[in-house]
Amino acid sequence: MEEILNQLGIDKRIIDLSFGVIRPFDEFSSWEYYGAIDGNDKSGFPYPPLFIPIIIDYNSTPIADGIIKHWFTDRVMSFGFMDFGNSFQLGESSINQNQYIEALFFEQFTNQHRSIINNEVLDKAKELGLSENQLTVFKNLTDKKQHNTECYLPSFISDPPLNCIQTENSYKGAHPSNNEILIERNLNNASFFEIFQKEWIGYESPKDSFSWFKKKPNFKPAEYIPEWLKPETNKHQLFDKYVSNNEYDKAWLTINGPGFTPKEVGERLQQLKAYSSDATYHLWADFWCKKYGDMDTFIFI
Repeated sequence: MEEILNQLGIDKRIIDLSFGVIRPFDEFSSWEYYGAIDGNDKSGFPYPPLFIPIIIDYNSTPIADGIIKHWFTDRVMSFGFMDFGNSFQLGESSINQNQYIEALFFEQFTNQHRSIINNEVLDKAKELGLSENQLTVFKNLTDKKQHNTECYLPSFISDPPLNCIQTENSYKGAHPSNNEILIERNLNNASFFEIFQKEWIGYESPKDSFSWFKKKPNFKPAEYIPEWLKPETNKHQLFDKYVSNNEYDKAWLTINGPGFTPKEVGERLQQLKAYSSDATYHLWADFWCKKYGDMDTFIFI
């Protein structure tokens, strides 16, 4: 895991966080450092391979913060949060590594430390390369009590992640959606798990639990929906077609979607190694398969 993060160019502070060398959370926090727990090697909670966890909360249904990395595409790596219990929904929370560190510590500063700057906070901030001046900015922001306050951190203003976006035109990144907005221009490089409202890609609206009738769609389907995102396509056949056509980006996006067991995903990760010279991808595919590649009693979605 550490070699993979190093080869991806991940900031040493984030690597140290993942392995518990830096521990910003108190002993009562449910957050665990993904690389520091032996149990992670035998975890019963597989996740799609487009996501590399940094910290994870195993309480009840797991949620995790981590890296969104799409091999075989031209998408730039970013950071996000995955909700395992909500169909592995994956949202973008940070565009770059500095944003990730600032937002993570800002959350702890406001929740765990109640926005009080003391020696303990200063020591933990120093470990993450944050200055006392930055903590003063954090303090000023918390006093304003704004919604999604982390979105007003200085590093977020000029290049906000999709989690902080209210209008499509103000977003420069590659993530396809948040809870309210679909960036249709990004669908061609999108995975199923990154689509917050599945009606956007042709799925029916969920039925009301108190009615036998279908609910009227709340979200209009996109004008163009790629094949791998459509509900009616056979994803196994589609993967084979894309590999035969040398469309490895589409093959990758297909297996980061519904209809596969972890074992089936692992087999296809290994198959794609033949078409990639990226040593880091080979390491990640082997790492993922070692953990989850034998699981065949579970299907993603």
